[in-house]
Parts: sequence; C-alpha cells; structure tokens
Amino acid sequence: MIRRAVPLFSIAALLAVAGSGWALDADLDGVADDADNCPAVANPGQFDTDGDRVGNACDDCVAVADADQADDDGDGVGNACDRCPDTFEDVPGPDENVRLGVAPDGCSVSQDCPCDGPPNRNVSWKSRGAYLSCVRRHARRLWWLSIVDRTERRLFATSAISSGCAVERGLPGDRDGDGVPEDGDESGRAGNFPCTGGATVGCDDNCPRVRNPRQTDLDGDGIGDACDADVDGDGVPDAADSCPRKANPTQVDADADGVGDECDACADTPEDADVDSRGCAEGQTAGG
Repeated sequence: MIRRAVPLFSIAALLAVAGSGWALDADLDGVADDADNCPAVANPGQFDTDGDRVGNACDDCVAVADADQADDDGDGVGNACDRCPDTFEDVPGPDENVRLGVAPDGCSVSQDCPCDGPPNRNVSWKSRGAYLSCVRRHARRLWWLSIVDRTERRLFATSAISSGCAVERGLPGDRDGDGVPEDGDESGRAGNFPCTGGATVGCDDNCPRVRNPRQTDLDGDGIGDACDADVDGDGVPDAADSCPRKANPTQVDADADGVGDECDACADTPEDADVDSRGCAEGQTAGG
C-alpha cells in the first residue's frame, strides 16, 4: 500500500482548528507558542540567561533582564544593555549611502571613535594616527562579527582618512591645540582665570597641556577633569576613590563591593560578588 505524505498546509490547518487539542507552534521548535519564550524564533532549548522570560535567541539583552525589550535607537541592542544610546547610521556604503551597524554593546564606530576625541574622556585626539587607528580597530571588530562586509570595513578607513578629524591644531598660546588659549581672557597671565561652569571662551585653558575642548570641570576647582587627579573634589584621589565622579569623602561602602554608597546602583550586592562600575553583580538590576 502506498502511503501519501500529508501536505504541510494540511497539518497547519489541523493545528489551527479550534478545540482540536493541538497547540500552535509557529516556529516549529517543538515548544507550543503559549509556552515558548521565543515564539517566532526556533529555540528548542529555551535558554534564558537573564531570566526575563525572553529566550536568548530573540533577546536584545541576553545578559541583562529587560522583559519589555525596549530599544529606543532601533539598533538591535536593548536600552537595558546599550552602552551607546542614540546611535545613528554611520556604516558607509559604495553608493554613498549609510546604514546602521553596531557591536554587541550597542556602539557604532562613530561612537567608539568620535571625531572630536575619545568618548567619556573630554579630550581631543592626541594625534591623527590615534584617531585613524581607533577607526580601523573598531571597523575590524565589526567585520569579525560579520556586521559589516569587507567593502564597508575598507570604506570606514578611507572615510576617516578624508575627514578633518584629529588634525593637529597646536599654535603658540594653545600648545595642546584644543581651541582654548592658555590666556583666553587676554589678561597677560595664563591660568589666572581658568574656564569653569561650561565656559570655553574668554577664560584660560583649565588643562593647558591636555586637550579638552569642552573644558569640563566637575568640581569647579579650575582644574579641568582631563587633568584633575581628584575630579569630584572630595579629597580622595581618583585612583583610590570608590566614587570618582561623585563626592564621597567618607568612602562609605556598606556592601563592600568597591563601589561607594554614593554611586552604588545596587546597594545590596552579595558578598565577594564581581560587580561592574555601577556596583551591580551579574543578574542584579540597578535600583533593585
């Protein structure tokens, strides 16, 4: 007797019949949709590292719980683990168009290597070579991850070379070339009126030997953050400060995780747990 294969559409139709007792399994991974933590993506193992009930196969933050899967900049990396929010398209194409492309931490090449200087350091590039090296390194990383192709990787480098980023600008009276003169108030005495409060014009460079075009000075002591050994001005050097960017002279650290209470987002970290810069161990949620 010849057995005839049942068409797939017939099986799907049978599963869809109300009251049939069959459970729908849209991704055909053997787990019914109503119990599947990734109903549209096959993941028979149902792995969920962060325990947020969204499977690793479709989770935009595999290691950080984010049940809502919010991704404001649409880069494929959820807000909860996106180190670089507000990502914009910067992957160059041969047709002069650009597209979005980020590393697993949510950062694009332009965010890791901004034209005006290294991110989170408020200084301009020490040399043009340092900028070009940064672009090449991060473009290569995206290529290794198969996020960009060989042509796009090459175009990152050529675009950086043709840009005006990190061009040496040192001039007499502005040795670090950050655009803020050492005697910006033209008093005849360099350094007697350092820039503070966000000012960059009509005041003296608060880090005359270190490029810092934005002249940020967190503690307002007249020494720019880029060259201040105690950025928050609490009397504890940054190298030993448990909260280097928030004044905490007592250095209280109730959970003894190395991050002071003043800036610890997870104040009840388990003993001996490894924590990140926020004071949170793996699996902990900031503020929780």
